[in-house]
Amino acid sequence: MKRLLRTLPLALLLASTFAAATDVSLAGGALHVPVPDNWVPIMQSQGDVTETQVFQVPGSSAADATLARVSITLQQVPNLNGFQQFSGNLRSHASGLKEYVAGKVTSPTENIYTAKEGTVKLDYYERYFYSGGYAIQLRCIRPTGDAKWNASFDKGCAEVAAHMPS
Repeated sequence: MKRLLRTLPLALLLASTFAAATDVSLAGGALHVPVPDNWVPIMQSQGDVTETQVFQVPGSSAADATLARVSITLQQVPNLNGFQQFSGNLRSHASGLKEYVAGKVTSPTENIYTAKEGTVKLDYYERYFYSGGYAIQLRCIRPTGDAKWNASFDKGCAEVAAHMPS
């Protein structure tokens, strides 16, 4: 009984982490990933080869709420070379954004940078994954805002990245 009482708080903590997430399915169920419940789906596109799901992330201000978003894009590719082409094309597109400035990455599967969208400077964090014949990009975009909100946004992105297949 004592052991049960000691493990119950941990079990409840783990359950609460997953209870606050919505499971998103892409590519006909080939990819399932939990996202925070407060992320609002604002766009989904499906094609024969590429699929994208975009979420608006409620912000600390009205400006943040309209600009902060996360997208998951996946494309069916034949092999690792296809994955490298997918990520290379998206990185090339990013470097062409207005006032693009590369940031410091800690992994070859990351792309971190700032750029302007209209008149607003945004922070971009991209991670690339390859699994089951799919190239996947997780892209998190947020304006610079208050530190507490940024930490919450970044935590949500990190949690989604942790659930991506590798």
